[in-house]
Amino acid sequence: MATLVLGSLGRLVAGPIGGILGTGLGGIVDRAILGGGGREPAPSADLTVQSAAYGQPIPIVSGRMRVAGNLIWTSGIEEGRPRAGGKGSSRASGASYSASFAVGLSGRAIVDIGRIWADGRVLRDADGVFASPVTMRLHRGSETQGPDPLIAAAEGSDGTPAYRGLAYAVFEDMPLADYGNRVPGLLFEIIADAGDDVGAGAVAVQLAGDAGLVATGVFPRLGGHAANRAGSIAESIAPLIEIAGAAVGGAPPLLLRGAGGDAVAIDPADGDAHLPGARPRSERRRDRYAGVASGVELGFYDSSRDYQIGLQRVRRSGAGIGSGPILQRAIAATLEPAAAKALAAAVLARQEAARVTATIRLPWRHLDKTAGSLVRLRDDATVWRVVAQRFEAFLVSLDLERTGTVAGPTAPPLSDGGRPARFDDGPPGPTRLVLLDLPLLPGEAVAGPRLLIAAAGSVPAWRGAAIAVSGDGGASFVVAGRASPATIGTTLTMLPPGDTAGWDRFAAVEVELLADTMWLEDRPIEVVLAGANLAAIGDEIIHFARAEALAPGRFRLSQLLRGRRGSEAAVDGHRVGEPFVLLDSANLLPVDPGIEALGSTWLVRAEGPGDGADTPAIATMVAGRALLPLAPTQLRVDSSGGDIRADWVRRSRTGFAWIDFVDAPLGEARDAYRVTVELNGREVRSIETTGPGFVYSAADRIADGGGEHVRIGVAQLSDAVGPGASVFAEIDLGGS
Repeated sequence: MATLVLGSLGRLVAGPIGGILGTGLGGIVDRAILGGGGREPAPSADLTVQSAAYGQPIPIVSGRMRVAGNLIWTSGIEEGRPRAGGKGSSRASGASYSASFAVGLSGRAIVDIGRIWADGRVLRDADGVFASPVTMRLHRGSETQGPDPLIAAAEGSDGTPAYRGLAYAVFEDMPLADYGNRVPGLLFEIIADAGDDVGAGAVAVQLAGDAGLVATGVFPRLGGHAANRAGSIAESIAPLIEIAGAAVGGAPPLLLRGAGGDAVAIDPADGDAHLPGARPRSERRRDRYAGVASGVELGFYDSSRDYQIGLQRVRRSGAGIGSGPILQRAIAATLEPAAAKALAAAVLARQEAARVTATIRLPWRHLDKTAGSLVRLRDDATVWRVVAQRFEAFLVSLDLERTGTVAGPTAPPLSDGGRPARFDDGPPGPTRLVLLDLPLLPGEAVAGPRLLIAAAGSVPAWRGAAIAVSGDGGASFVVAGRASPATIGTTLTMLPPGDTAGWDRFAAVEVELLADTMWLEDRPIEVVLAGANLAAIGDEIIHFARAEALAPGRFRLSQLLRGRRGSEAAVDGHRVGEPFVLLDSANLLPVDPGIEALGSTWLVRAEGPGDGADTPAIATMVAGRALLPLAPTQLRVDSSGGDIRADWVRRSRTGFAWIDFVDAPLGEARDAYRVTVELNGREVRSIETTGPGFVYSAADRIADGGGEHVRIGVAQLSDAVGPGASVFAEIDLGGS
């Protein structure tokens, strides 16, 4: 473009030598603006991936964009010294990790930053409030900024650059516990310019810098743009020029002409210019659809979906599948979906119109008609764009292509950006804990007591918390792990007593979940019998097949199986306000205190981003319900000849399925039971037996003082925790 222009000017002013010099100068300008000839444009670097690699480009940001930036300095990950904690000092019990680092954001000065995301979670909201304590300094990239004091302290004042002209953020001793003890991937919402948007022409001119490019005409508006290519700046300008339908031409200063503007009227008589004695010649050509795109796909960053990558597609009217190539283009700019579709439609319309081309020859006074100029003949309404200009023997030859609607569609075509995967900007809020000491759940096998910790938050921004436990009354805490969001809530009605032998189709209970985003759902009976919809209400474990949504976060549970996993003793005695926990092992954090902790009190506390250092710990006694044998079943007593015989069937805490159709697995070191005998309400015997049977002889009853009413209790024994729950049966001997 500039090569043609300056070459022509050189020949006009200084003959052939001037033409050579002008052509050389034009080539330099072309390379400065458009890059090396024949080089394929480099793909845009991913603006969502933070890098620390040497030589990675730092984006030049215009408008409002979200970028990951580059890690330009770090002191490394540092391990904090453990501190002997007083009560409540869970955060100080073990080694803590932090890092100080700097992230380069933009290769030009910026106004400010908005939101910051760390590993996909909001670290800083739109109001500038951090979700967890973070010390950050922003250097906006001025040419007068000084070195950062933290970097200067670490590297020495003589070896610390000020990074003038580079906008960057410095994080000081950022805690890393919530990010797996590593530096998280950070995304920044930069506001590089004042105002809501920027023009594509202004962005191109700004990127061109000292090349002397001047924008004129109409250009599309962009929410933001990031030049982040690994090649030359020209390769970042090229997509802007194509999408805007612009062209570069003219004598210095070079003009970047947008698609809009007024066309210059040319006298039709000038279109017949020719050398004396030569025949006038003017050409007009119309190409077929061969090689013309049947559609355009435009990739962009969708401002309606938190800068996620979007794609809008338009097709040529009447073009079927396979009727022509799809023109695929991408622009490192933020756009609304409707604006992106309008741009794609404008690209397709320009290509359609450009199938009609022409060549005209004009007198030398039309030398100012250069690439990008809009012209029309006075007797014709068709508007043409100059593609190339040639100047020979004082005649100007212009290669033209017909333009479409130069301002693009008058109304944006219908478009939809899709469902956004939004980041929540709110604070994560405090953690609610529910501590569970339950019988063994499906798939569990433990040799000691086990606590299950359910944790959740009431706001969508809560996504987990570290859990610290103390077995010494709070003198020290250790981190037991990280809890995922569990489904927890509170009962709004009392769960009435019910039958544990089959489906309870009459009882129901209403629960209110902690957050409106939590959900319960119906499950088929066969799926429930296979283990689905298992929950704890107070100390009872239930299954529910029906979950009726009453309001956001509120459900009525019915069609119940009661007293599951050996919790039948808790069927009675429910109340309003009991904790509800959906027992999904994937979202429950197990803590195994050890057999020596039985009977002791442990403290548990959450250490999430929304939990302060003064968050109180919750106390629980380690009862070891997972180790307690289940109460035997089918206890029968009868009398024969004055003797009383008791028989029962063993139940197993380690196997609830009747696999061999003979007996339940033992689950304990030995098959032993504690049997108690009461006569007329007073306990007279407590003995240990082996096997599922016991005889209370008439002689023993006489020796025990006699009595007509006999009550026998049976509990299976565990070598670790002693007897489990008891089952009772009674018999009245009358006068015998």
